[in-house]
Amino acid sequence: YTMTSGTGTCSVIANQAGNTNYMAATQVTETVSATLASQTITFTTNAPASAVYGSNFAVVAKSSSGLAVVYTSAGACSNSGATYTMTSGAGTCSVIANQPGNSNYAAAPQVTQTVNATPAAQTITFTTNAPASAPYNSSFTVVATASSGLAVVYSSAGACSNAGATYTMTSGTGNCSVIANQPGNGNYATATPVTQTTKAVSASQTITFTDRKSTRL
Repeated sequence: YTMTSGTGTCSVIANQAGNTNYMAATQVTETVSATLASQTITFTTNAPASAVYGSNFAVVAKSSSGLAVVYTSAGACSNSGATYTMTSGAGTCSVIANQPGNSNYAAAPQVTQTVNATPAAQTITFTTNAPASAPYNSSFTVVATASSGLAVVYSSAGACSNAGATYTMTSGTGNCSVIANQPGNGNYATATPVTQTTKAVSASQTITFTDRKSTRL
């Protein structure tokens, strides 16, 4: 006998039709209660040990029953089916596989894999550069952007000062360092600082007579 369902009962029936010497035997029946078969889930393509913010990865899990696996997520990621997207650069992503069973199979024990979230890298690029040189007391403005889209922080050193992205030359000699930083956040690592150098030059000046006097002899 082979159980063809996980619910209901199986009737095991015995008959003997008799012959010229024996009458047919009284039918005998025994009943077997059907129960759900167990099943397990196995990952055949595993989640990575770690993944950076904003990245994607795919997994594959199979059930021993052949029924479709249902994927869910928790923590630092979201999922669309078996494809997971890291939604944070910190914490952990839980990759969860379930199979709820049916009339023949019991629900499989849930299987979870864990992915460590890591911050994504970012870079800084100047889109408006500092001039090669600038005279004392002049000002110029630069523009730098971070690949993360986070705001760039400007600072200065040497022959200049700055208010945000606007720099003022405070000397006519030496060099002005135009420095761009992005300190990162929970999703992005600190960017490597980028520095541009402007050479300080002396400012020009003119002389004007403001009072002219004539002398008679």
